[in-house]
Amino acid sequence: MLLRTVAALIAVVSAASCAARGDGKGLLPHANPAAFTPSSYQPERAFAAQTDGALARPVFRTDGATPYRVDIRDLLVPPAKTTPLTPEGIAIVDTLEGTGVATVQERKVELTAGTTFGVSQGQTARLQNNGKSPLLLRVYVVTVQ
Repeated sequence: MLLRTVAALIAVVSAASCAARGDGKGLLPHANPAAFTPSSYQPERAFAAQTDGALARPVFRTDGATPYRVDIRDLLVPPAKTTPLTPEGIAIVDTLEGTGVATVQERKVELTAGTTFGVSQGQTARLQNNGKSPLLLRVYVVTVQ
């Protein structure tokens, strides 16, 4: 008991002496909320809201010089939301984070990190996030020009 009391007393004295120092060492002063200015940083490829509540951002797109075009984008489905995916071509979807269910036609695919599934051209996949964190998917779409 005596050891705990001595340790607590040493901690209080140390904190008080740090706050009273004038040599630049010690506790930081309290922040002034009026002086707060947020950073102007904007990521090069930020997520943009879609009409269905999901977020999407481009990752890569070929320049279109070949007869095939490849479009890679990230799709983020918030918790307890469902979003459709209707690719212009064939799509390969890789689950990066989160959990959910993808329904393609009558086939259901349980989504966890590392799960991959495909969507044929003309099909629509229904992506449902049934977890408590966002469902992050990387979508690779290949179209013939």
